[in-house]
Amino acid sequence: MATRARTRPASAVLRDVRKALKDGWPIGLTVLTGDDLFHLDRAQHELLEQLVPEQASDFALTVFSDEKVDVGTVISAGRSVGMFDTRRVVFVRELSILEGEADAIADYAAKTPPDSFIVVRAVEIDRRRNLHKALLKHGTVLQFDASGESDPDRLLADVISLATERGLKVSQDVAAFLAAVCLGDLYRVSGELDKLRAWLGGEAAERNVTLEQAREVAAGSGLASGWELADAVLVRDRPRALALARRLVDSGDEPIRIVGALAYRTRVMLQAKGLLAQGVPRRGVIQSTRSWRYGDQLIRGVGRYSLDELLRFPSLLLHADRCLKSRSLDPRWVLEGLVEEMTAPTAAGADAR
Repeated sequence: MATRARTRPASAVLRDVRKALKDGWPIGLTVLTGDDLFHLDRAQHELLEQLVPEQASDFALTVFSDEKVDVGTVISAGRSVGMFDTRRVVFVRELSILEGEADAIADYAAKTPPDSFIVVRAVEIDRRRNLHKALLKHGTVLQFDASGESDPDRLLADVISLATERGLKVSQDVAAFLAAVCLGDLYRVSGELDKLRAWLGGEAAERNVTLEQAREVAAGSGLASGWELADAVLVRDRPRALALARRLVDSGDEPIRIVGALAYRTRVMLQAKGLLAQGVPRRGVIQSTRSWRYGDQLIRGVGRYSLDELLRFPSLLLHADRCLKSRSLDPRWVLEGLVEEMTAPTAAGADAR
């Protein structure tokens, strides 16, 4: 049976782009595709920034973004030569605006003018369409797939890298906290790091960011609230969990985001429960789940739930998510009902089995 090729992490593709930019980007067609929009956006920004330097004339860059355009028009723009600037960069912001015959792409690839670059942002490609197939065949294709970024190590490495770019030094537990409260969304992580940089001011490059500082800034933006509720659910503190759920809804927090925080913690709890059942030592469980900040609490917390109870959590979360999206039910009751079911007392008292 054939095995499926492993998807390259989008962060690794971005690193390749940066290396290639240092060596000199190849002329011709470049296609940016995939569903990891964070890394795709960064590659797009750095690519255009490098290809169109600040001192370039207005003629150096042409952008097609709003109205339908024939692919022949795009190719002609890429072939044109200016009087004062020979470099030509053409950027198509959205693949859906392209129309026409694919032959023009093959002709451009066969006879690419010197210093000519065409960049097409094609988040979704339909391989049944000749025009799209031609882009893949004749272009330098950069594939940014979110599925390749599922490894927690890569996520933490991305958070640490983003912090370093801003002159901040974060430990793994701080990176894990930011990744968790932002639900793995690197756009949100970037925003929180920008707030930390502004909050720390001139001292940011001279000292590490502590967990307390990260929590204070995240709490100010409301991101830490779902995390605190997840803490209460973890230790099966039903009164506190219900009180937090009510407070969060009353203060205007988005219930969907709160459910997302609970879903993130549920995945960690299930992973920890499974590892413990396999006989993995506590230290190994904490390392594998990247729960350095709350590792001991995690181990104690999963001991308060049976495996069957934890296995019910995904369906409870899915049901709550659907109820919230239906807009026909009061978000307060949906969230409270979810928390009540997740923290319901067990007759025998859950143990570590």
